[in-house]
Amino acid sequence: MHSFSTLSVLFAAALGAFTNAAPIDLSGLSTIVPINLGDVTSSAGLSGVTGELSGVTNELNTVTGGLNLRGVDTSVVTDAVKAIESKVETLGARATTPSVAVVFSTVMTEITPYTEQLTYIVPQNATVAIITPIVASIKGSLTAAIPKLQALVGQELSVILAPVEGEVTLTVAALAKIVATALCLIFTAIGAVLKIVVADVSVEVLPILADLGCTVTALLQVVVPLVGGLVAALLPLLAPVVGIISTLGLTDLSSLLGLSL
Repeated sequence: MHSFSTLSVLFAAALGAFTNAAPIDLSGLSTIVPINLGDVTSSAGLSGVTGELSGVTNELNTVTGGLNLRGVDTSVVTDAVKAIESKVETLGARATTPSVAVVFSTVMTEITPYTEQLTYIVPQNATVAIITPIVASIKGSLTAAIPKLQALVGQELSVILAPVEGEVTLTVAALAKIVATALCLIFTAIGAVLKIVVADVSVEVLPILADLGCTVTALLQVVVPLVGGLVAALLPLLAPVVGIISTLGLTDLSSLLGLSL
């Protein structure tokens, strides 16, 4: 999260405009200045910031009541308050709405144990009874991620491209690597199953795996419109699994990514 030391300086500068313009008694502000922005990484912290902003407005109204401030440029305070409110709104969105990178990183953490089970499957246990629940677990994680991504529609890019850790907004290329890693994890596991299952099992397993591919498509149909240029950055990274996508007959995914199967 961003540091709020700069925001405190803005308030100090804003209040300075009043003290330089007229001998105003600011003793009434002692209870709220300097403003303690505290830890705004939680909803409670954000509520505290909002409350203190309200306190600033009330105290300023009290201190300046009845004074002739025609010669004072009050826009300094107005601009400072607006800047802080905007910052609080952005941080509030980050705190309550996980970014694309966070969602995909969470998905990878959840599905990795299951993709490993599929990757190391052997003919002796490559049965519908064993494969089905593993695939269902992967599908469950992907399905749960879709509404989280839908919540990002309409958000600022600083929220959509927020990193998993740190403060620097991700580039499209960096995000593409995260998304591609998740997709390759899934399709590589599917490919391992396709190689190992025998003909009679393959007839039953292929629709299960194709259905998982359709869930991947649904996930990407939400992500792609969120980030301009994501498809172009993804394509070269997905080269190792294009053949698997083709085997599953995922025409909607192929169309979305502009793949020639």
